[in-house]
Amino acid sequence: MTDYKLRYGRRYLELRESRKFIGVRPKPGRARAMDDAIVAISARKADLSDGGLGGFEVVEVTSETEESGQVLDRLRLDNSVKVGTHVFHTSDDDVPFVPTGELFVVFRQGASDDEKRELLGDQRLELVEARDGNEFIVRVTKAARNPIRVAHELQRSEAVEIAEPELATLGQLTARPPSADTLIDEQWHLRNTGRHRGDRLFFKPGADARVVDAWQRLGVMGSPDTVVAVIDDGFDLTHPDLRGNERIVHPYDFTRKNAEPKPGWGDWHGTACARVAIGRPGRGDIAGAAPGATVMPVRWGRNLADREIEDWFGHVTRNGADVVSCSWGAAADVFELSTRAYRAIEKCARDGRGGKGCVVVFAAGNDNHDINDPPHSVDGFAIHPDVIAVASCTSRDEKSNCSNFGVEIWIAAPSSGAGGAGIVTAGVMGHVAENGTHYHRGYAAGDYTYDFGGTSSACPLVAGICALILTANPDLTSAEVKDILRDTARRIGNGAGYDRDGHSEFFGHGCVDADSAVARALELIAPDEDEVGYKATA
Repeated sequence: MTDYKLRYGRRYLELRESRKFIGVRPKPGRARAMDDAIVAISARKADLSDGGLGGFEVVEVTSETEESGQVLDRLRLDNSVKVGTHVFHTSDDDVPFVPTGELFVVFRQGASDDEKRELLGDQRLELVEARDGNEFIVRVTKAARNPIRVAHELQRSEAVEIAEPELATLGQLTARPPSADTLIDEQWHLRNTGRHRGDRLFFKPGADARVVDAWQRLGVMGSPDTVVAVIDDGFDLTHPDLRGNERIVHPYDFTRKNAEPKPGWGDWHGTACARVAIGRPGRGDIAGAAPGATVMPVRWGRNLADREIEDWFGHVTRNGADVVSCSWGAAADVFELSTRAYRAIEKCARDGRGGKGCVVVFAAGNDNHDINDPPHSVDGFAIHPDVIAVASCTSRDEKSNCSNFGVEIWIAAPSSGAGGAGIVTAGVMGHVAENGTHYHRGYAAGDYTYDFGGTSSACPLVAGICALILTANPDLTSAEVKDILRDTARRIGNGAGYDRDGHSEFFGHGCVDADSAVARALELIAPDEDEVGYKATA
């Protein structure tokens, strides 16, 4: 077994060759034969994700007498297998990282064309894409060594600034799944009166996001000119809380490669998240934080790889998103962002909206661990400096027991947690019948889920509030919106644990306060403007 330590993104990444998994890709039309070959050598396809990782089927080695490398060598000899690869881990959690075969190579300024050709030729690499005179995406050929070793060798050259393999791994949605069919008859996260469902014990008056007060201040519930992109697993756009073509723009499904991002079986998460951000009252029974805003639903695949991440964030940037809500992260405990992924998010957050930047919001995750504590845990998405990392707090203004924490947490938002209540949101509708039995689609029977939560719910709540801020003042930059959230947050958790800069590792700068944030945005409107689209009414 071989271990590698590579410069990756802004830090070093340690990759350990897996003893448990290997990756294989079939020849065209030979997928079934490859499945038979896998079974014949006492291995099995891993139950990890639909469609494999990075175009490879991940195979779990079950042999007690052969190591993964030996099994890989045997499969490579089978005439159904086009290519095989070692699989790697970044920690002891056994989450697989599969090298897709592509590498991102950046040469140093001053490197000659002859040096570039010689280095890439010596490694037997072929061109995929030239991004400028010094940046290239290349891929290994049959004559090349594995992409991890190629990157390791290229990084030793003084002519190379960056050499990173594309690694495909599993994504993970950040919802806390519903635990029961308990009903929540009021949306306490928008306004918490201290008594809901006939109960006082689990609620604290004012432990909310002040959203209703923000609507009253604005006189509207968001502008249709403000577009909230939600990147997630699928969207039931027939649901009354989301239905309406005039409020849905540039939908896309990056799994099916079409403009219908409808959910597959088990894809219940995106509908719930979108509703928390922009659910529309009047047609449905509940309201999102910015129900007057427009939604851009983008269906991902749970296959995190550089090209996919570039595609998702490129789509929302090109198509006019103002806010981007991402209630997901990597399944692995240690996930460093590559240079390509880092730049894709950076470009969205800084160059979107005609140079004002898209407001990018990420859920912090639900593992109750530090999001930046290498070598134990790293969430490259949440710690990106241009994003808003959202933790969750409860209906009693306490830390959600599941919520991740750390110095990069920017804000907290009301959601589920021990000692508190869950969030009511839209569910995927309908059912399927199998052998005479009806199975409900969605987290629960009916049109609504009454026990959504985790940072998956906190994230789109903040995204919707950001849409209200931009409704109040569309000229704000993404950095200014982020600062407004910081400056207007209210301290919770008994006010303890905040440092001299007013930051808590559990709550960031405090619980999001939509009303105060909207008020601040209105104050920042340039005084010489002749006309303001939305003015305060209170």
